[in-house]
Amino acid sequence: MGSFSPGKKSISPAITTGTLLPDPALVQGRLENGLRYVLMANTTPKNRISMHLDVQVGSMNEADGQQGSAHYLEHMLFNGLTHYKPGELVEYFQSIGMMFGPDANAHTGFYETVYDIFLPVNDSKSMDKALGVLKDYAQGALLLPEEVERERGVILAEKRERDSASYRTFKASMAFEMPGSMISRRFPIGTDEVLEKMDHALLKSFYDTWYRPENMVLVMVGDFDLELAKERIVKNFSDMVPRAPVHLLPPDEWTPHAGLKTFYHFEPEAGNTEVSILTVKKVDFKPDTLQAYQQRTVEELGNMMLQNRLSRAVSQQKAPFSDAGAYSGTYFHNAHFTVVASESDPEQWQASLAFLEKSLRRALVSGFTPEEFRRVKAEVIQSLESAVNRAESRESTRLSRKIVREINRQRVFQSPENELKILKPFIERLTLGDINKAFYSLWDEDHLLIKVTGNAEISGEDLSPGAVIAAAYKKSAARPVKPWVNDHLQTFPYLEKPVTPGKVTATTVLEDSGIVQIDFENKVRLNLRQSDFKKGEFVFKVDFGPGKQSQPASLPGLAMIAESVVNESGMGALDMDALEAALAGRDVSLEFGMDHTSFFFSGKADAKEVELVLQLLQASFVDPGFRKTSFDLARERYGQMYKELTMSPQGMMALEGDVFFAGGDNRFGMPGMEAVNALTLEGIKGWLMPFFNRAPLEISIAGDIVPEQVKALAAVYLGSLPMRDLTFHGTPSRQPVFPMGQARVIEVDSRINKGLVHLAFKSDDFWDIHQTRRLNVLAQIFSERLRKQIRETLGVTYSPHAMNEPSQAYKGYGVLHATVATAPEMADQVMLEMEKIADNLAHEGVTAKELALVLPPVLTHIRDMQKKNRYWLKSVMSGSWHHPEQLQWPREIYSDYHAVTPEELSALAAKFLGRDNRARLKILAH
Repeated sequence: MGSFSPGKKSISPAITTGTLLPDPALVQGRLENGLRYVLMANTTPKNRISMHLDVQVGSMNEADGQQGSAHYLEHMLFNGLTHYKPGELVEYFQSIGMMFGPDANAHTGFYETVYDIFLPVNDSKSMDKALGVLKDYAQGALLLPEEVERERGVILAEKRERDSASYRTFKASMAFEMPGSMISRRFPIGTDEVLEKMDHALLKSFYDTWYRPENMVLVMVGDFDLELAKERIVKNFSDMVPRAPVHLLPPDEWTPHAGLKTFYHFEPEAGNTEVSILTVKKVDFKPDTLQAYQQRTVEELGNMMLQNRLSRAVSQQKAPFSDAGAYSGTYFHNAHFTVVASESDPEQWQASLAFLEKSLRRALVSGFTPEEFRRVKAEVIQSLESAVNRAESRESTRLSRKIVREINRQRVFQSPENELKILKPFIERLTLGDINKAFYSLWDEDHLLIKVTGNAEISGEDLSPGAVIAAAYKKSAARPVKPWVNDHLQTFPYLEKPVTPGKVTATTVLEDSGIVQIDFENKVRLNLRQSDFKKGEFVFKVDFGPGKQSQPASLPGLAMIAESVVNESGMGALDMDALEAALAGRDVSLEFGMDHTSFFFSGKADAKEVELVLQLLQASFVDPGFRKTSFDLARERYGQMYKELTMSPQGMMALEGDVFFAGGDNRFGMPGMEAVNALTLEGIKGWLMPFFNRAPLEISIAGDIVPEQVKALAAVYLGSLPMRDLTFHGTPSRQPVFPMGQARVIEVDSRINKGLVHLAFKSDDFWDIHQTRRLNVLAQIFSERLRKQIRETLGVTYSPHAMNEPSQAYKGYGVLHATVATAPEMADQVMLEMEKIADNLAHEGVTAKELALVLPPVLTHIRDMQKKNRYWLKSVMSGSWHHPEQLQWPREIYSDYHAVTPEELSALAAKFLGRDNRARLKILAH
């Protein structure tokens, strides 16, 4: 495919052979029965343990007639175990402070089923009991026939919820990409034919055959005694024995394509068209090596450079597509993919294919440039160094899940220090020639696959769609391609450093919370809180202006498109790609956003990048970018998303449901295309610029900082800005109105049989915090009743939920939502059951037992939340200038939640859940 041929599978001379060493903090062992364990001590968060039973068995272990057994079995292990009758396990988890879902869950893949417990306490009794639960998962499933029958509806509901245009495309693509592989016939959710007849005998056979100790790895990461854990693992698991003869996983035999092959899959409900050029080769599934680890890094560097070229073309509107990517990697154990792909409007599929082909061929023929190579090297090395800086603050759940992933991929879990030690000198030794050769070898296969999927209708007079695609590719490949020319590399910062710092008018130190507030003369406030929650990192947020509440009624969609335009535009003097290139090797992120209370810039950065963050914020206000190319791109992307949203109940909820519950207020929900097409870039600038120029700024920073240093730098870059004297706070000119007593049915034109049932209640605004907290608990109890009645008893949904959304901007406005996804034919019955649950809560109230089950997980969440910088940033400091009461919340949030009583919740249920305070919405496919 190129002008030079380095030989098949060229390996850089910089790559060395050797052994990868696991993180020395890992304690590993194997019991005599074959069960393995991996333990790691970690104190973030304190007193908690992340535990996983990794059963290396998934849907690929199923035989014909068993499709869906692995996933069905995963569900059944929550519905009756040796030591927990049906319904008892979830209640046990809740009673000790775990929330079903975030803290206790499981998932099934092609090759693994993993059971998760995030234990909220670390005493030996609790750890021993949790290990007992994992042992019950391993060998104590009851698989009661009545429970199997009851769970069938839940499984089928989950299958229905997963069904989508993208899921169908994925399934069809897999069958093409790996010809003959069992993968495309073993999707974990299973088949209707097998699920409809699933019974005790089928599940028991699969369970006994595959749930064997030698197929299991127990992973524990957290704040616990390693020796005690080893002792308890031996005590709990040593007596496990296989319950059936050994059965080996059959090899997945498939044959890669040869030559040029095309694939076309039409999905009218997709929002766009994806065009892909790729190779898929068969590889061995084997333990990781130093050579393979380094080779992946070389491949990543090449893909990053191609990705940067594509991203620049998108941001400058020089490409016929709205997004594109380049990547490679091994998936499904034995398939190595190398892909370049784009998303576009359907009529642009041919132009997109030609652009991708030329971009790929340009890289293969001419290679990459030294400037591109320097940028990606700096970015990868910076990422490695940042990981080392933050190693001490890694969270146990992230560590344990990564350990599980690496085990299941036969990779070595390494320490950040070792990764840096291996890769930094390796990357520095690499030459541009090494990268170009390695990139060439990725594509130097005896086949090339061209895929067009999504909403493009392809036809030819005498040609099949595949032949039309092949002809378009060959036409592009016959044309010459010019070498890549780099844009001139620009630098940041480009604004002159202010000479005179801003004048401080007041400094307030809140001793009990550790917050420092500094007011500057120009109406800029700085909130600071130093912490060691995450070493080497700080988070920040700058609030200004009134946000979405100021969107003109005549311009629906203005806020959403404006947010995208600012984020895609970069700065006035540097577009986004130029800015990213200038910041290569610097660990900082910055994003513009808005809610109904303010506009804001937010992000995070390495602890040493305080000055850079303040320089970026200075440029964001002094020289913001509003580019026509970014405006056009935002509308194009929204148009593609809009098409897909109109074809699903969840999408129509976003488009029409949210605005319905706000009485038609177009500041809620998402706009129609006619409204978006009527927007102009000048309208966005005219709306935002007064606030960018003159609105007071509230800057909040939390994390690993030196407050005096931040104060001094903030005085220079933001305290020196011109006076921020634009006033805007007060009662919004428009108020959303809850549609009391109204009911609406929205029909969706879709082939996929889905429905969404939504029962909503007018609640209240946010600022009676005592009431808001209790409404949050009431919503949790509502969720529990939905789970028990509609999921567990009726079996017609997968994940029902309720939540309270109080407004921080509009006085008296809030909505408590209850939402159930179900089949359209079940919508009326589901709405009736939801109404009954609400009636019972309103008239009979909340029981002490219910509160005792839902409150402990809430309290656990609060304890964890208060050890995170983002809590202090977003819930305490941000917005405290206008709501100083927020500064007191950390002192009393735990005690206030702990003091919640059933009587208080019952009174709120009577007040807010009555029939005269409801609105009803059903969104149904037809």
